[in-house]
Amino acid sequence: MFYDDEKDISNELYRTMEKQLVNNQLENKYAFNKIAKSIDYLHLATKLFDKAGMHQEANEITNVIKDVYKKLNK
Repeated sequence: MFYDDEKDISNELYRTMEKQLVNNQLENKYAFNKIAKSIDYLHLATKLFDKAGMHQEANEITNVIKDVYKKLNK
């Protein structure tokens, strides 16, 4: 990314640091990082089940992912 002046660089740095701090606070408070990794693994499992023709199992895991999403968004 190219910047016209130091003010642009400072503003971008400030926004990036602020976003990272908020993300870190959320991860620490709600363990989002662990939840995100778990959801990624579950999603991979659904793909494997689908490829193996185990569509019912894939649907069950998809429902688990949806339930977790609903609980996080309450």
